[in-house]
Amino acid sequence: MRLVPASLSGRIVALTLLALVVSQLVSFFIFMHERDRFLERVVLSNMGESVASAMRTLDFVPPVHRADAVKALSTRDLRYRLADSPGRLFEQHSPEARGMARDLARGMEVDVARLRVAIGPGLAHGPNRQAGDALRLAVRLDEGQWLRARQRLFDPTRRWAQSSLTTLLVSALLMVVIVVVTSRRMTRPLRELARAAERFGRGEDVDPLPERGPEEIRRSITAFNRMRERLTRFMAERTRMVAAIAHDLRTPITALRLRLEFLPDDDNTRSMARTLEDMAGMSEAALTFMREETAAEATRNVDLSALVDALCEDYRASGAAVVFEPEARVALVCRPVAIRRALRNIIDNALAYGERATLTLSDGAESVVLEIADTGPGIDDADMQRVFDPFVRLEASRSRETGGTGLGLSIARSVVQGHGGEIGLVNAEGGGLIVRIRLPRDRTR
Repeated sequence: MRLVPASLSGRIVALTLLALVVSQLVSFFIFMHERDRFLERVVLSNMGESVASAMRTLDFVPPVHRADAVKALSTRDLRYRLADSPGRLFEQHSPEARGMARDLARGMEVDVARLRVAIGPGLAHGPNRQAGDALRLAVRLDEGQWLRARQRLFDPTRRWAQSSLTTLLVSALLMVVIVVVTSRRMTRPLRELARAAERFGRGEDVDPLPERGPEEIRRSITAFNRMRERLTRFMAERTRMVAAIAHDLRTPITALRLRLEFLPDDDNTRSMARTLEDMAGMSEAALTFMREETAAEATRNVDLSALVDALCEDYRASGAAVVFEPEARVALVCRPVAIRRALRNIIDNALAYGERATLTLSDGAESVVLEIADTGPGIDDADMQRVFDPFVRLEASRSRETGGTGLGLSIARSVVQGHGGEIGLVNAEGGGLIVRIRLPRDRTR
């Protein structure tokens, strides 16, 4: 279970809610501490004044009517009764009770020896506080009787906790709405940057991004725009240079062909003619490769299974042994012409060296995997990476006579990597070579 949100907006919201909860908890504990002190002062002051007033009133009431007077003086929260003794008072010897007795005696202007004080659960400190008697007091009257007083206190903690919880929820809701809207606006340039970087990494043409947002994000966008401009310029210059070299080779190759026409038709002349044909083929292949590199094909959502099936049907129509059994529809955002060109190069190699090509397509949540297997002899492990280099043609079964110009796999790798994918070679256990292509799904749309 992931406790930390993955997105930046989610982390900002989580951090804000955490700060809100911590601040509310701190405020709660501070309030409870101050409330205890304030409540104690209020209860002592109110009870002292009320008991002193009741004592003065009883001084003017005949003894036979004092019981009725005591009942009349009682309220819902402060009740009086007369007794011959102070009664059984709990915690009467505690230091807090003795301190309260001194404060009450000072306020009531009576001798502290005439007072008995007990602290009830309503005025207890900490977690022991609950609704009930806050303070019990017994004061000896001049006639020897004891006036007992009981101050009740209804605990407001539960009501305050409910109010605090409501305030917390409302504050959290408002803060989440504000933070989500603000963070999404702040991170929008980052999302645009991520989409542009993904598209640029797949070889698509990307316009410069507007430099907006916080300073750190603006710097990142500025760096990306500069990198995009430099890479685009570098690739364009490299393409023009290679294309110019390949184009300029046509003139001397043509001149050499003309000179060969005037030479005797022998083995040496025919060998030179084949060499010139190879050079001409390589030059044309290089021009084709550069044109395809600079072609800006737009990406679109296509059915990859139908695309592969149509390509294999073209091969089968010409009598080639190409096997593919399409299953469910596999939707993928790609450049279909480029994908078709890459697959054609790989299938051509499979038919040239294995005489049979078997294609399988598997769909996944993150990527699509396409495998092309042949029945040829395979290649050495040391040549697995080198075979993707331009103009590399392996010896033995993959010789110059059957190897073409050596650009087929280079073009295929360029197309696959231009889609952000991977391409690799694996020798099959029963013989033959497997070309495995992994194309990621576009998560930026």
